[in-house]
Amino acid sequence: MKAILLAAGYGNRLKPITDKIPKPLLPIVENCMIDINLKRLLNAGSSCVGVNLFHKHEIIEHHLRKYEKHVYPAVEDILKGTGGALLNFREFTEDDFIIQSSDVISDISYEEILNFHRKNGPVATLVMVRHQGTKFRIDKENRIERILGYDTAPYTYAGIGVFSKRIYSFLPEQPVFTIVDVLRKIFRKNEPILGIPAVIHWYNINSFYDYWKIHADLLQGRTVLDGLEHRSPFYIAPSSRVETKDLCGFVSIGDNCSIGKDVHLENTIVLPGSKLQTGRYRNCVISDTIRIAVT
Repeated sequence: MKAILLAAGYGNRLKPITDKIPKPLLPIVENCMIDINLKRLLNAGSSCVGVNLFHKHEIIEHHLRKYEKHVYPAVEDILKGTGGALLNFREFTEDDFIIQSSDVISDISYEEILNFHRKNGPVATLVMVRHQGTKFRIDKENRIERILGYDTAPYTYAGIGVFSKRIYSFLPEQPVFTIVDVLRKIFRKNEPILGIPAVIHWYNINSFYDYWKIHADLLQGRTVLDGLEHRSPFYIAPSSRVETKDLCGFVSIGDNCSIGKDVHLENTIVLPGSKLQTGRYRNCVISDTIRIAVT
């Protein structure tokens, strides 16, 4: 079984952080987002994961070298969109395959959604969550009836799904398009799309608050995800030098930081490479040059 991880976007909602650090490489405590998802997919039985790249692709490609033959990077010449990304992997995918956004972190069981998809045989099976976004209506047999826009129905696509190889016959004949464009074309052909309403730990890292919240939940023990368990609310990367003892709430300090004794940190994420000698920081994401309040 193969999988696709979507990792090509600019990460505009997390600028100016993503001007320097590509979004897939943003740390979630001691692991970056792309590593969390790659390890989960590989541990779930994926023989190889295709990763589409565009923004700062050289940095991400260098990072992915450690996975050797278990990752298939595909660099786009233009940003093709969440649906157009499939054009990179027509020859790569075999039979049914998982697709996931790299900025989605969850504890979904890939085995369960694969088994459900294979048992029912639709073109696509989508994991659905109660959240803001494009809304879908699902009937009692888990068949998605309609895509309704932003204002009605309880479920939205979680950024995780299983597609049949047949999906490629429904791709629009254009270079850039979204997953929703593909789904609408499937609907017009009266082919089934199934939805699985899921009660899971799920984070879509699309805002500074989302980025801050997953750190808060992990470090304070409100969420436990495989391989991301923490016994302390304070994480200090081994490569960082921290003199202050004035830490409150939760604190995550990234790689290669230097924090002086006159710094107060409370409910704060310190980005890699930061040098701080004085200051009081609360409920924020910070670096040498950035201070982003989140509450």
